[in-house]
Amino acid sequence: MKNKLILSHLCFVIISGAFLYFKITHTYLIWNMFLALAALDFSFCLHYFKNAFLTFLSALLWFLFYPNTFYMLTDIVHMNFLASVLNDRSSLILYFVFLASVLFGLLCGVESVQQVFKRFVIKDYYFRFFLIILLSCISSLAIHIGRYARLNSWDIFTKPMAVISEIMKVLTPSAFPFILGFTFIQIMVLLFLEGKSD
Repeated sequence: MKNKLILSHLCFVIISGAFLYFKITHTYLIWNMFLALAALDFSFCLHYFKNAFLTFLSALLWFLFYPNTFYMLTDIVHMNFLASVLNDRSSLILYFVFLASVLFGLLCGVESVQQVFKRFVIKDYYFRFFLIILLSCISSLAIHIGRYARLNSWDIFTKPMAVISEIMKVLTPSAFPFILGFTFIQIMVLLFLEGKSD
């Protein structure tokens, strides 16, 4: 577990360094990676805190930050350089750094879920399956709110009424394709990688 914690932070530093070294202007991805890494860190904290309050706090913070992990898949829309990737060196570098950041966020999400299941000793496959579906649905709602309303994880505390208002707006037919698509992707990824950290 300690090795994965070190590796995740090392990857964050390397990818962030690549953004700066190659002077890539999409530096907002560094912030998005940091938020995804925060979710992973909170899941690891669950193993170190034995105090009930700190355990609850870590679990709550993980739950609030978890959507930031799969949220990074929405950043693919900014990859307008793809047409020249195979013919232009700078586009190829941008592609690999960009892709690495997105995959980093996704893998932080997968690993964090596995750490939470491990911490709370959730071994029953069908119960895990149910939790993955529930988590993916809730996360997809949060990702939609984050992408379109530009609200963040901490806004549940700082702007609770705005969050509630956006949740009501999301529960409409127009948002259904986005939420369904992201829910399916999360379930698929989490189930395919189920138990890899056991």
